[in-house]
Amino acid sequence: MRLTSLINGLACDAAAMPDVEVASIVYDSRKSAGGAMFAALPGEHADGSDFIKDAVRRGASCVLVRKAVEGLGVPQVVVADVRETMALLSARICGEPSRRMKLAGITGTNGKTTTTYLLESIFRQAGLTSGVIGTVNYRYAGKVVEAPHTTPEAPDLQRLLKDMLDAGVTHAAMEVSSHALAQKRVLATFFDAAVFTNITHEHLDYHKDMEEYFRCKSILFRGHLKDGGAAVVNIDDIWGRRLAGDLHPVLTFSLGPGASIWPEEYRFDGDGINAKIQTPAGLVTVSSSLAGEYNLCNILGAAGAALALGMKPAEIENGINALRRVPGRLDRIGCVGRDKRFAAYVDYAHTGDALERVLEALKGMTMGRGGRVITVFGCGGNRDRLKRPQMGGISARLSDFTIITSDNPRDEDPLDIIMEIESGMGAARCFKAEDKPAAGGYMLIPDRRDAIRRAVAMAGNNDVILVAGKGHEDYQIIGGVKTPFSDMEELREAIKEFYGEEGVSG
Repeated sequence: MRLTSLINGLACDAAAMPDVEVASIVYDSRKSAGGAMFAALPGEHADGSDFIKDAVRRGASCVLVRKAVEGLGVPQVVVADVRETMALLSARICGEPSRRMKLAGITGTNGKTTTTYLLESIFRQAGLTSGVIGTVNYRYAGKVVEAPHTTPEAPDLQRLLKDMLDAGVTHAAMEVSSHALAQKRVLATFFDAAVFTNITHEHLDYHKDMEEYFRCKSILFRGHLKDGGAAVVNIDDIWGRRLAGDLHPVLTFSLGPGASIWPEEYRFDGDGINAKIQTPAGLVTVSSSLAGEYNLCNILGAAGAALALGMKPAEIENGINALRRVPGRLDRIGCVGRDKRFAAYVDYAHTGDALERVLEALKGMTMGRGGRVITVFGCGGNRDRLKRPQMGGISARLSDFTIITSDNPRDEDPLDIIMEIESGMGAARCFKAEDKPAAGGYMLIPDRRDAIRRAVAMAGNNDVILVAGKGHEDYQIIGGVKTPFSDMEELREAIKEFYGEEGVSG
């Protein structure tokens, strides 16, 4: 695209600017070859302005800057907000792909990933070509791309949406993080449905308080919906009720009557969720292998988004019932051996609210069977510290035994993080590694592999192990070094060690 066409109507300093060809928009100077526009983003750790000359040396045809650079030799588009302009131009150079597909955006602290998997299953069962952008990966038309961010930077996002369109994708679901909204990554991206799942204590290392966190989440519903697009909001969440009160029109969902979408009856058991859901378009009967009350909430939100995208109740029902698992979200592996059976689950729960919901679901599974819930978890380093004792208290209250361990300590000392979690364990007794643990207690085992192995060793008949915090992740970050590590694989290997290959089921 020619530069004059690209910036037409833009508020910028463009006096006597040569009309060059712009092949793409990039924010990494190393990707400037071939005539890209380099956007000099202000950064937390590095300033893009320091790389402008490098971008030109590498072949940038022009640059997007906040302040002009003397003697650069290529056109400079000078704007007040580089990040905002980068997002607008990224959509423009890609032909505004979000306007040419059915797109659902999901935001909230918890439930985003599961909701996108549910929507993907609904699309597939309806015979549609679908795409997903989210935490686990980006996938469409048989392609799977690693996800460095839940929501990509604007140039990457718009190219991804365009690639989806070119591959025949008609319907897509996208996780929209609060960071992405705050950083304007989804500016000029437009949605047919926007889902609000909930807001709980998370990311306050980035957002200054819950009000700011809510404000960022709310951006998705203000200016990002297409004409005729629908907001789909969980009114069981106090922040959702507040949001719904400000939006017109809005589809609400709740576990009780009084919402647009709600289950008139439901039950949870070891096989999952069975429910009859009332919707404005008719009844949806659910028999899902997903577990727990919080997953019923995710199902309600997905049903609302699907309705907003024009799906029929039968298509919604078929898609929900067809989804067997979500990677790292109550992902199950069983153990059979030595006259005992127990189950282990891997879950991404890394907030107090998420951990509480998962543990409540697992407690329900063991109720009446005499089994215990053994929880293995830690908290990430260089992240919100306030949630650490809170999560310790939740595990102490809802687990029969807790093993506190490491979870991506990054640049922090793992023992410092563990001690902060331990401060929330209250009166629970701390056992040493050589002790025989008793109900209601906990252990401190910094090595995550050893912690998982210990949980498997102590599990008895009908027990449930929860390994929480990392979910689908296949790495550990310790001291800034990223090494391979999968909770599911570690569980599998520990079960094999104690019970042999035949001990692994599911």
